[in-house]
Amino acid sequence: MATPFLHLILMLSIIAIQTLAAYACIAVEREALLTFKAGISDGIRHSLSSWDEGQECCKWRGVVCDNTTTRNILELNLGNPYQDWDNWTDYALSGEINPSLLALNHLSRLDLSNNNFFRVSIPEFIASFHNLTYLNLSNSEFGGKIPRQFGNLSKLHSLDLSGSVFIGTIPPHLGNLSSLQYLSLNSAFNDTSTPNADNLEWVSQLSSLDYLDLGGLNLANAVNWLHIINRLQSIEVLLLSYTGVPSIPNSLSYVNFTGLTTLDLSGNGQLNTTLPSWLWNLTDLSYLNLEDCLFQGKIPNALGNFTSLTYLDLGYNNLEGPLPTSIGKLCNLRGIDLSYLGIGGDIRELVEMLGCTWNNMEEIILSSNDLQGNLSNWLQQMTNLNYLDLSNNSLVGPVPLGIGSLQNLNFLDLSSNSLYGVISEAHFANLTKLNDLHLSSNSLIISVGRSWIPPFQLTALALGSCRVGPQFPAWLRWQRQINRVDLYNTSITSTLPHWLWSLPIQELDLSYNNISGKLPPYLKSTKIILLGLKSNNLEGPLPSLPDELELLDLSNNFISGPLPKLLPTSIYFLSLSNNSISGSIPSSICELTNMRILDLSANHLLGELPRCWRQGSGLHMLDLSNNNITGEIPPSMGSLTTLQSLDLNSNNLYGELPSELQHCKYLYLLDLGNNNFSRKIPIWIGEKLLNLIYLQLRSNMFDGNIPPQLAQLTALQVLDLSDNKLSGSIPRSFSNFTGMMIYSVQNYNDEFFLRVDIDIVTYMGSLLLVMKGNTYTYSKILNQVTTMDLSGNNLSGVIPEEIGALRHLRNLNFAGNHLVGMIPEKIGDMLSLESLDLSSNKLSGAIPQSLSKLTFLDYLNLSYNNLSGRIPSGTQMDTLDDPSIYIGNAYLCGPPTSKNCSGDTAAPNSTSNYANGSETSMWWLYLGMGVGFVAGFWGVYAVLLFHTTWRCAYFRMIDNFFDNIYVTVAVRMNRMKNKYG
Repeated sequence: MATPFLHLILMLSIIAIQTLAAYACIAVEREALLTFKAGISDGIRHSLSSWDEGQECCKWRGVVCDNTTTRNILELNLGNPYQDWDNWTDYALSGEINPSLLALNHLSRLDLSNNNFFRVSIPEFIASFHNLTYLNLSNSEFGGKIPRQFGNLSKLHSLDLSGSVFIGTIPPHLGNLSSLQYLSLNSAFNDTSTPNADNLEWVSQLSSLDYLDLGGLNLANAVNWLHIINRLQSIEVLLLSYTGVPSIPNSLSYVNFTGLTTLDLSGNGQLNTTLPSWLWNLTDLSYLNLEDCLFQGKIPNALGNFTSLTYLDLGYNNLEGPLPTSIGKLCNLRGIDLSYLGIGGDIRELVEMLGCTWNNMEEIILSSNDLQGNLSNWLQQMTNLNYLDLSNNSLVGPVPLGIGSLQNLNFLDLSSNSLYGVISEAHFANLTKLNDLHLSSNSLIISVGRSWIPPFQLTALALGSCRVGPQFPAWLRWQRQINRVDLYNTSITSTLPHWLWSLPIQELDLSYNNISGKLPPYLKSTKIILLGLKSNNLEGPLPSLPDELELLDLSNNFISGPLPKLLPTSIYFLSLSNNSISGSIPSSICELTNMRILDLSANHLLGELPRCWRQGSGLHMLDLSNNNITGEIPPSMGSLTTLQSLDLNSNNLYGELPSELQHCKYLYLLDLGNNNFSRKIPIWIGEKLLNLIYLQLRSNMFDGNIPPQLAQLTALQVLDLSDNKLSGSIPRSFSNFTGMMIYSVQNYNDEFFLRVDIDIVTYMGSLLLVMKGNTYTYSKILNQVTTMDLSGNNLSGVIPEEIGALRHLRNLNFAGNHLVGMIPEKIGDMLSLESLDLSSNKLSGAIPQSLSKLTFLDYLNLSYNNLSGRIPSGTQMDTLDDPSIYIGNAYLCGPPTSKNCSGDTAAPNSTSNYANGSETSMWWLYLGMGVGFVAGFWGVYAVLLFHTTWRCAYFRMIDNFFDNIYVTVAVRMNRMKNKYG
């Protein structure tokens, strides 16, 4: 009886011992793992917590041991499986990789992918694991150079170093890995410097390679890259996106890599050639991505050779249409991107052309073409569709209800078309997988019940310029995964619901509505990074802002109170213009080194400008115009060496411009108008600020001569020095302004015209300019404005005839000075002139007939001068029929004045006489007039001698007459001297 029982005990003991042995690990290897863990942080989720449980390390997370009695550790799989999560760093490993791991001398697989090692160099000792067949260090933020010792890992089959931030040159020693089948060195996300691979000869030694990813590397000098790849008979996957390959041969004598199934050359926009002929030999291709390579010419019929193709991307090229009919042979096609190819015609024609593949499509991107027609009778048939982008086309009509049957739809973008009609709950009935919905810039009405609960969970919503209001859409409260919301210009007139701020939104645009109320005091606790609330009716103080906020636009509201003393250090765009913000500018503003654009214009700010500006600021644009700021410009503003636009217009600033501003050499907009600045205009503006395009110093107290050095600003398009106390003559060198001479729409820095993904803001500078007798604010078309305004000063001398070279100038204003002489004939060469104001000067002689050539001229003011003769006629001059244009010129005649010219001939000093060169006869004319006047004068004087009032008035008239005679004769004498020597 006891014997069977003892046998059972014995058997159970053996099983227990075997079970324990199955999980037992070698003590020295266990200690090596614990030493490694001691130098590692395993995140706030403690992903290595199992390593603290017992001695059996073969049961620990990521540890795989040999199943035999040796129990050696063979694999260490410590990759972070949560890389796609927003909080992936909670699970990521970081710290120092201890050499204790060398005790694992049987290790064949090491995976440290998707962790965060903060750009430390890869430990060279990893190259000592001679049994490694698999090494994955991808997306783990390693830095430094790739160790050349990796060339010693002769058994390696797979090496993945992608997604890190390596520098230097890819070591050619990797060519020693003769067993390598998989190699990924992709550095497309490297935000520092791109590793070089100038010589790819080492790649040709990898005879077993079937997967090669060099995306993002610098291959700009790898001229023979294609011939090297052509030696790899086994290659199946080739990824060379954004590598800058210098060229692509059109033909190969022999195509060796015909087994290629995946080819990605996207992002190599420098290729700029026709599609290569060898491409059509790769008939096994299932994936082809040639996006953004600037390929030219037509897509050949040979495209039909790719009968195995499942994905085709030809977007962002210069390929010509139409599409070849052979595209209908690609019956296995499941995804297609033909964006920005200029494809026109009715979209149904494209549906018919794609034939056998259309209803099986899973991804369609046809954005930014010229497709027309509507969505009815075909869209609802595409039941496999998960991604549809038809944005920026010319589609019309309603969105069919059948779209609600596309149960697999994940991404839908129909924005920027001409769609209209009502979108109801029925349109979304079965869209349970929808993540992204973009319907902006259409004439759609979103009409759903306030109690509606959507069947989907969106991550992005864009309904800009659709009608959503007047109430804020209540169904958004159920979107617990949403992070981007665009409800720009959607007719919302209500207040913002409190639950909005509890959603995980990071980008929110509610601009151009009529939203009222206040911003919540708990705004700081939200996750918002980009917030646009421009042009609403928000009021109250600005609350504390989220720590991670990068962009805030609250312009054109009723925000009041002072600026917060502390703003988020992460902020790079802040616009609070056109509010009622008061108080002074806090000095903490100088600490915001990430700030790129700061606009506090049109508020009630007081006090002086901060004096704390310092080197290291990245500020590109500063607009403090239309406030009550006083004092002088602090010299420390010269430390803003990256500044491109400085607008201090309409404040109470005074004093001399500090010379330190000359260090802001990237400025192309400088507006200091409507202040009280004095002294001379500094010559360093012309000598140092050579990038200036817009210079406005109007309505100050600058005096002295206009510095001729300003003519060195050849890019200048706007020069406004009006309403100062400037004297002297107009520099003849002003004809050097190339920006006013030729048509050239300026290309601004991308930071100046700032865009974010959901178009929360498009920001540009603005100028207040006097054009055509009125004041206008130019912003969106500022880059097309050309003007020279020197009016309201004390300038004297003649108008330089060289000014006629400025053929792209649209506005010329010299009014309210003391200019003399004739209007230059060459002013008729300024063919773009729309506005010309020479009023209130002392100009004389005839109006040049050449003005009739100015076909764009629609504003002219020559009033209050001493002009004479017949007013020129002609197509354009005849349209300027307001007599006030010429008022105050007693000797002008002809339409539109009421004074007739004598006979049919022009006055003696008409243009025709001048054109014939009758300078000598004019001299005798004026001399005779002078002698006759003197004789008559003494006769009248005898009568008036004893009448004091009449006598004073008479002498003033005489004085003015002789002034005019003197100026005219002096000008004539000067011309005779130049002509006859």
